[in-house]
Amino acid sequence: MFDLEKDKFVMYKGLISKDIAKIAEQYCLFQMLNNFQPEPEYGQVPGSHARHGDSLMESLLLYAQPKIEEYTGVKLVPGFAYYRVYKPGDILKDHTDRPASEFSATVTLGFKYNNVADDYRYSLHGYVNNEKRYFRTEPGDAVIYKGDVMVHGRDRFDVGEYSYHAQVFLHYIRADGPYAKDHIYDGRPGIGYIKKFNYMV
Repeated sequence: MFDLEKDKFVMYKGLISKDIAKIAEQYCLFQMLNNFQPEPEYGQVPGSHARHGDSLMESLLLYAQPKIEEYTGVKLVPGFAYYRVYKPGDILKDHTDRPASEFSATVTLGFKYNNVADDYRYSLHGYVNNEKRYFRTEPGDAVIYKGDVMVHGRDRFDVGEYSYHAQVFLHYIRADGPYAKDHIYDGRPGIGYIKKFNYMV
């Protein structure tokens, strides 16, 4: 078990299998091709394809919950899932998530990088004791962090044309915390329901 109060960010190698990650990656690309939903100008990554409350991703939210509870020793309730496909030039500005996103896991689903070194990875970064740290992940790997208090982001996605990076964000709430009652399922009737979203995860 890890203490996120002390460790700030923790890696979970293989939170989901590579096979499941590959299916989710392809799903994201098909959705982007057939049902493109760009984040608006006020979103965190304007113009990127992103979706809140997607049924497949929320299935991953439920699938991963007991693993994350065991890994962290914290009893959780589900908030919501949100996926994004980063395109060349995208930047995720440093930020913290909204207060109800108490425990978050960002999971790499898959990527294609053109015109960069073979060992390049589009990595999340976070600040631990004022030190900027990068978290290198492969498909299926997760970074678990306290999104409501830890500043995190991604540098510019400097890759060639037709590159992409697919990521899902799984947000949970402490079961015995102040947000559990009103923010379970992100205020929806249940998991998988889609509602208008303000992009402040």
